[in-house]
Amino acid sequence: MLKKIEYLIPAALQAIDTHLVGNYQDKIPEGYQGAVAGFGSSLLQMGLLPTLAVYCDKDNKSSIDRPTFLKVLKFIITHADSRFSAKHMIDDKQLLLHSAIQEGFPKDEFKEQLLQASLAFKLAIRTYKLVK
Repeated sequence: MLKKIEYLIPAALQAIDTHLVGNYQDKIPEGYQGAVAGFGSSLLQMGLLPTLAVYCDKDNKSSIDRPTFLKVLKFIITHADSRFSAKHMIDDKQLLLHSAIQEGFPKDEFKEQLLQASLAFKLAIRTYKLVK
């Protein structure tokens, strides 16, 4: 499995630099490390659409900004190095949930790509200093 995500680690590093480092002035909350672990588990247990719906919630009491977390995953999946065949179907202005409910959208492949992107993110975020 790790061999499958190795190509996504540079995209994950770039996504973290783009969406998290700038937003938090080099003080990324450690909650992102827990969020990514929870995301993978949720994806496997609840499924694609329920997980995306939970993580789209802006009014949660989470220690992180979940929509920003999804933006990081979107960046990884739509990166030039990504092997997701339907990345052209992901609208940059919409939430991942809206893209996933399109007719003809390959949900199974997308779920697999999200798992791989979350694993790449989980490995990449370990290289940053995280704060409580």
